[in-house]
Amino acid sequence: MIPLTLFLKVQLRPTGIIALRALPQSKMRIALRHIPPTTLIGAIAYPLLHIGGDRGETIYEKKNFKSKAEFVMSLFKWATIKIEGKSKLYGSLLKINTIYRGNVQSAVTSFPFAVLYGEFDNSLTAVYLIDEEALSNSIYGPKDLERAAWGITRIGSRESIVSVEEVKMGKAVFREADEVRTAYAFPFKGVNVQGEGTLQTVIDWRSGIGDYSNAKRMVMFYPEGKVDVRGKLSTVEIDGEVVVLAP
Repeated sequence: MIPLTLFLKVQLRPTGIIALRALPQSKMRIALRHIPPTTLIGAIAYPLLHIGGDRGETIYEKKNFKSKAEFVMSLFKWATIKIEGKSKLYGSLLKINTIYRGNVQSAVTSFPFAVLYGEFDNSLTAVYLIDEEALSNSIYGPKDLERAAWGITRIGSRESIVSVEEVKMGKAVFREADEVRTAYAFPFKGVNVQGEGTLQTVIDWRSGIGDYSNAKRMVMFYPEGKVDVRGKLSTVEIDGEVVVLAP
């Protein structure tokens, strides 16, 4: 029997920029170039928690604030994204005025953003694999997840407003493979890749969301278009497309 699991495929269109903070507490707010899985989980967690009647965004635990996405994280087996359009890091300059001992001082600093320009027809496609056992033990159902997907309003920081264009839900087919062709981001471990893309170290969201001080990291490959991937691969087929899973 071929194993199946529920998936959500969400077509998103940015309205301007995508701002991704690598270090949320940092004044400089270093930007990531590509959207990590933690951001995808956080994007759908917010409307999903609203459906469950929870309008809070953070929890206070051991003297630290953590994202409430932690509460629904177990519902997801995997999250990844396909980016059509090339992102650019854009750093704007800001003038900052401060008062020190009665004297006004000014300085110029940089404020980097990860930007998807609107000069081309760019779009984002997020894919979520659902843990159906965890879902059946939660207060949510498949329809709640579909509603939450339509309720995504931003990807990343508050500047990153997106429009949900389409949501598909269905059954993904798990397969083992030696070679696949994919446009979705995947873990860069034990694989050979032919094609263009970018490597980026991201938080492994399965180790927790919100408190990144001890979180595990993994390297993701973000393709530019489709790339060929070879290795001992665990994959899923979703709506005619292939997604490579973490080993």
